[in-house]
Amino acid sequence: MKKKILLSVMAALCLFYQVLAQPKAQQNKIILSGIVTDDSGLPLPGASVNYYPEQLTAITNKDGTFHLTVSQTRGRLTFSFTGFQKLELPAERFSNTNVKVTMKPSQSTLDEVQVIAYGKTTKRFNTGDVSTVTAATIETQPVSNPLAALEGRVPGLIISQNSGVAGSSFKVQIRGQSALDLGLSKNDPLFIVDGVPFESGNTSSNQINSAANNPTSISSGGLSPLNSISPSDIESIEVLKDADATAIYGSRGANGVILITTKKGKAGADKISFSVNTGFSKVGRKLPLLNTSQYLQVRKEGFANDGLTPNSTPGDPGFAPDITLWDNNRYTDFQKLLIGGTAHSTDARGTVSGGNVNTQFLVGGGYHRETTVYSSDFSDAVASAHFSITHASENKRFTLLFTGLFSNDNNRLPRYDLTRYINLPPNLNLYDASGKLAWQDQNVLYSSLGNGDIINPLSLLQDKYRSVNENLNGNLQLGYKILPGLTLRSSFGYNSFRTDERSMRPTAAIDPNSGELPSAAFASSQNKNWIIEPQLEYNMINGAHKLNVLVGNTYQDRSADSYAQQGNNYNSDLLLNSIAAASQITAVNDHSPYRYTALFGRVNYNLADKYLLNLSARRDGSSRFAPDKRMANFGAIGAAWIFSGENFFQKAIPFLSFGKLRSSYGQTGNDQIGEYKYLNLWTNTAIPYGGIPGLIPRTLYNPDYSWEVNKKFEAAIELGFLKDNLLLSTAYYNNESSNQLISYNLPSQTGFFSVTRNFPGKVRNTGWEILLTSKNFHSKEFSWTTTFNITVPKNKLIAFPDLATSSYASRYVIGQSLNLVNAYKYAGVDSQTGLYKVVDTNGDGQLNVADYQVSGNLDPKFYGGLQNSITWHSFDLGFFFEFRKQRGLNYLGQLSNTPPGWIYNQPDLVLNRWQQPGETGPVQRYTTGFTNALTAAAYLANSDGIYTDASFIRLKNVSLSYRIPEQIIRKYHLGSCRLFIEGQNLLTITNYQGSDPENMNFFVLPPLRTLVAGLQLNL
Repeated sequence: MKKKILLSVMAALCLFYQVLAQPKAQQNKIILSGIVTDDSGLPLPGASVNYYPEQLTAITNKDGTFHLTVSQTRGRLTFSFTGFQKLELPAERFSNTNVKVTMKPSQSTLDEVQVIAYGKTTKRFNTGDVSTVTAATIETQPVSNPLAALEGRVPGLIISQNSGVAGSSFKVQIRGQSALDLGLSKNDPLFIVDGVPFESGNTSSNQINSAANNPTSISSGGLSPLNSISPSDIESIEVLKDADATAIYGSRGANGVILITTKKGKAGADKISFSVNTGFSKVGRKLPLLNTSQYLQVRKEGFANDGLTPNSTPGDPGFAPDITLWDNNRYTDFQKLLIGGTAHSTDARGTVSGGNVNTQFLVGGGYHRETTVYSSDFSDAVASAHFSITHASENKRFTLLFTGLFSNDNNRLPRYDLTRYINLPPNLNLYDASGKLAWQDQNVLYSSLGNGDIINPLSLLQDKYRSVNENLNGNLQLGYKILPGLTLRSSFGYNSFRTDERSMRPTAAIDPNSGELPSAAFASSQNKNWIIEPQLEYNMINGAHKLNVLVGNTYQDRSADSYAQQGNNYNSDLLLNSIAAASQITAVNDHSPYRYTALFGRVNYNLADKYLLNLSARRDGSSRFAPDKRMANFGAIGAAWIFSGENFFQKAIPFLSFGKLRSSYGQTGNDQIGEYKYLNLWTNTAIPYGGIPGLIPRTLYNPDYSWEVNKKFEAAIELGFLKDNLLLSTAYYNNESSNQLISYNLPSQTGFFSVTRNFPGKVRNTGWEILLTSKNFHSKEFSWTTTFNITVPKNKLIAFPDLATSSYASRYVIGQSLNLVNAYKYAGVDSQTGLYKVVDTNGDGQLNVADYQVSGNLDPKFYGGLQNSITWHSFDLGFFFEFRKQRGLNYLGQLSNTPPGWIYNQPDLVLNRWQQPGETGPVQRYTTGFTNALTAAAYLANSDGIYTDASFIRLKNVSLSYRIPEQIIRKYHLGSCRLFIEGQNLLTITNYQGSDPENMNFFVLPPLRTLVAGLQLNL
C-alpha cells in the first residue's frame, strides 16, 4: 500500500512539473483596468481573473482594479472568488480601460466558504471531508453550549448530553471509538477557536462533585468548559474528519478536529444588532413511579414471597417501618417534587460592526442566565464579550486580524443531582411537627434504612456548590506579501481557562443524628496555553494551473495547575468560606506542563478546476513521551476529480450539474495520555504515619512507549442535479488505530495495578455517511429546502495478541465492537420459581465468566437528522428531527441493586411481574432481599437482560420567525426586525423502557424541553 501511494505521488509531481515547465507563448502587453465589486458596489480585493484560452491571471490591487496582459481580444474572461458565482464575459468587452464587473454571491451550497486547517476553501474544491454548521443554523437553537447545536446535524459526529443540568457536559465522538483504554487515551476531538487550541476541550472543568456529576462517580458527566463560548458569537463550526482534513494537525487531530470561527466585522455602514429572548424549560420525559398504595402492595408482596411478616421491630428480618409505623395515606411524588419544577432562561446579545474596505471591526457582548428545575435559587449565568479587528494596508501587502473572547460562567448548583433520590419511599415524612426537616419518623432514623442512602432529599437544597469559569481567548494574525503570490504570516494565540469552585455543607443539610459537623471544599485550576505559528504561503495561478504551497512551524506551551482543599468539622456555618476555620484540612495540588512543536506543510494543486491534489505532512514533537520517542511523522494525500467539468459528461448527462470523486489516505498519531507518565511519579499517602505524611509511587518508569498510530482512508462521490438544486454526497471511511496506548493491568504482587505501555491491539472503524440537500421549491414568495444525513458506523477489534490469557479476556472479543455486550445470556423469568434465569453455556453447573456470550453491542446502528426550512413571505419555519438506532440500559439494569420489594420506590413497569407458578413476566417475584431472589437479581445485572432497544426519533428543534415588512420598520428608522419562537427537545418518539434514551440513566436529570420567544433588531 505504501509503495503504491509513493509511486502515485511521484507520478503526480512529475506530471505537475512537466506542465509548469512548458515554455510560455510570446505575449503582447495590453493593460486593461476595471473594478470587481459585490452587489453593494464594494470592491472585492483578492478576486482572481482568468483569461482563456491564453489562461493568464491578474489580482486586484489596493483600489480593487485588476490588470491583464493578453495577446488578443478573442476568447472569454472568467471571474472567480470564493463564495461568489463564477462570471464569464467576452474578452472584447475589455477593449476600453474602464470596465466595472459585479459579482453576485453564489446560491449553491457547493460554493459556501469552508474553514479548513490554516486556510479556507469551498465544498466544491475541497479534497477532504469537512462538514459545516453555519451561524444561520446555530442561531435558531435555544442552547447555551455550541455542542448542543451540532447534535444530529453532522454525518459521522455523534453527540450525547450527559445531563440536563445547566452547564453540564456532552459526550463527543467523531467516527467511532478508537482507543482501547478510554481511562488513559482520550477519544475526544481537538477543539480550535479562531486558530487557538482550546486546551480544556471537552474535559470536565470541575474537580468537586456537583449536580452535573452522577453522585456515584465524579468521572461521569461534569461541567463543560465549552459552555463558556456563546453560540451567538460563532460564525461557523467546521468538523474535520478524514486524514486529508486532519493530518496537517498531526497528533492533535487523531480523533478529528472541530474548528470554531467567531463572527467578524464586514465593510459597509455601521450596523447595530440586538437580540433578546426569554423562555422556560421542563424535564422532557419521565418514567412514572408507583403511588403509595402500589408501593405498599409491592412491599407486602415481597415480604410474603420471602415468608416474612412486616413488623416494627428493628433488627428483625421483617422490620418494615414504612408499612407498620409510617402514615400509609401519605404520598409524595418525589419525581415531581425534586425535578418537576420549571427552569427559566433569559438571553440578551448586542453587537456593533462596520468599517471600510481596509478596516472592519466588530464588538459585541451578551448575557445568558438559566435557572434549574430543582429550584429558582440555583442558576447558571454566563456573561461574555467578543471583538474582532480586520485591517489591510492601502497596498494590501500588510494584513492584520485580531480577535478576542472573554466570558465569565457563574454556575450555582446543589452538590448532588436530586434525580438520584426520586425513588425514595413515597410515604417518607419530610417535615416534623415543628415544621423543620424530618430525619426520622416514629423514632426510626432514615439513615438506618436501605443502603444508608434513605435521606430527606430537601436537605440537598441546602448544600451549595458554586463554580466560576473564566475563559480568555485571543489570536493575532499578521501577514505581509513579500512578493506577488508570496505571503509571510504568523499567528500568535493565547488561551486561559480558569476555574474557582467551592462547595459548602451547612448544618441545615446534615442529619443531626449523624454527629457530623459542617464541611466545605475549595478548588481552583487554570489551563494556560500559548501558541505561535509562523507560516509562509505561496500562491501561483498560471492559466488553468493553481498552486498553493504552505509551510509553517508550531510552538505550543501549556501549563495546567490545580489545587483542592477539603475542610471538615467546622464549628459554625458562618466560617464555611474560610478553609483556615476547619479543624481538619486535607489538600492536594498538581502541576502539569506540556510542550509541543511541529513542522508542517501542505501543497494544493488545481488543474482547470477539475483535477485536485492535496498533500499535507507534519513532524510532531511532544513532551508526553521520553526523549528518544518524542518525534513522529504524519501525513496524508487527498485527490479529487470534478468529472462534471468534462465536456463529454455535460453532453451525456445534462441534468448532472456537478460531479466529483474524491479520496484520501493518511496517518495521524495520538499523544492524549496525560503528562510525563513515562517517569516514576509519586503521590502522597492517604493516611499519615505517626502524624507525618509520606509519599508512595504512583506510576512505573517506562520510557519505551510512543505514539498511537491512526491510519485513515476515505472514498466519496459528490453529485449535484438540476443546477445544484439536489446535492448528494456519499462517503465510505476506514480508520485503523494501532500501537495502542493503554494502562496495562499488572499482577498485584508487583505493587502496582498497571503500567502505561503500547499494545499491538488494532481497532477498526468503518462506516457510510450520506448527506442529501434538496431545494424543493424556490421563488420570491415561497421556498423550501430539506437536508438529510445518515451515518452507518461499525466498530471492530481486529487484533489483540494473547487476549484469552490477558486481564481483558472478559472485556473484549476479537472481531467484535469495543462496546460489546459480553455477559450471561438472559433466559427470562422461570415460570415455576419466579426468578431471573441465565444460561449455563458450558453446562458445568456453575455460573461464571466462562458462561459469558457476546450478544451484540451498544454502538449506534445508525444515526442522523432531517432538517426542513420553509420561507413564506415574511415567515420562516424550520424543524429538525434527530434519530438514532441503538441499544441501552433499561430500567431493570438501573434498579438491579434495589430490586422491587426493597424500601425504594419503583417505576410502575414493575407491576408486570411473576406472582404464581405457571406465570411469566419481565419482572421476577418481589423480594425484600433475604432469599435467593437477590442472587438472581445479581445474575440479571451481569446479563444481556438489562439492555433494551433505546432507539428514538426526537423533534430536536423548531423555529418560527416573522420579519416585520420594510415599509413598517422604515417609519421607525430600523434596518430590520424579527420576532421568533424557538423550541428544543420538544417531542421524543421511542419505545425505550427507561427515562430518556439519550443519557439512559434513571438517576441523572434527562435533557430538558425548552421553549423561548424573543426579537432581533438591526439598526
